[in-house]
Amino acid sequence: MRIAGIGDNVIDRYLNKGVMYPGGNAVNVAAHSAMLGADSAYIGVIGDDLGGSIIASSLRSLGVDLSQSVFPRGATTKTCDVNVYDGEREEVGYDTGSCWAHKVAITDSDVNYLHDFDAVLTSVNAKLQDYVFRFSELNCLVVYDFSVKDKYRTEDYFNLVCPYIDLGLFSCSNQTNDEVAELLRRAVSHGCSYAIATRGGEPPVFYDGEFSYEGVVDRVDALDTMGAGDSYLSAFVVSCLSGGWRKGVPLNKESIAKAFKRAAEYSAENCLRPGGFGFEHSISGMVAKA
Repeated sequence: MRIAGIGDNVIDRYLNKGVMYPGGNAVNVAAHSAMLGADSAYIGVIGDDLGGSIIASSLRSLGVDLSQSVFPRGATTKTCDVNVYDGEREEVGYDTGSCWAHKVAITDSDVNYLHDFDAVLTSVNAKLQDYVFRFSELNCLVVYDFSVKDKYRTEDYFNLVCPYIDLGLFSCSNQTNDEVAELLRRAVSHGCSYAIATRGGEPPVFYDGEFSYEGVVDRVDALDTMGAGDSYLSAFVVSCLSGGWRKGVPLNKESIAKAFKRAAEYSAENCLRPGGFGFEHSISGMVAKA
């Protein structure tokens, strides 16, 4: 199976620990898809600096195809600064640098490249919502991470994105059961084929437009929750694709149940390693371990 992550990349810096990791939703998905055995690719704009080098080298070491990514001379990598205590992170701030390396559109070249893929995943952090309609030209599944913020759950945003999405993921840790049900219903009514809500330590919920299904949670003493949602989504999609999910082929109850189980297991495993998918470096630029 072939899976592509398209959009954002960052360096996650853990200020209180003096270390940093490659990250960003699309990068994490590409990395985890490769680690799960998929033929994986990342499409984005990668910085011409230490951060960009860390991102590119970590993805290449996992076998992720970067042939559709670009590396502009002088481009800088966005850094996201956090402090991590007992596995949970506290956001400090971010810096895009003097010439931020970020993808601003989905191009004809991207569409041509993606024609043979089974799934493409992106998120609100890619800032590509004005170009999501271009995925309608493809025969692959489109998966979209709507994250947690209300500004990505408005009628206007849903109207712009949902008609072109096969699976939408929502982070809903602090919402009631009724609120989660209504959010998933809205997403599907606006065009998403399916919608899923992760709820932190509570079981996730999947909605197919008619029925809701409740998943499972594998509880661990997390070392680091960075990238937990990306690892969950990657494992869920890989499991569904392995079960035969394709454009025009609907998911069944058995495939959803298997995907719930595999995603819970895999994301729990990922919470036992630091960073979105590992590859730790010191903030000073000295490699600590990979």
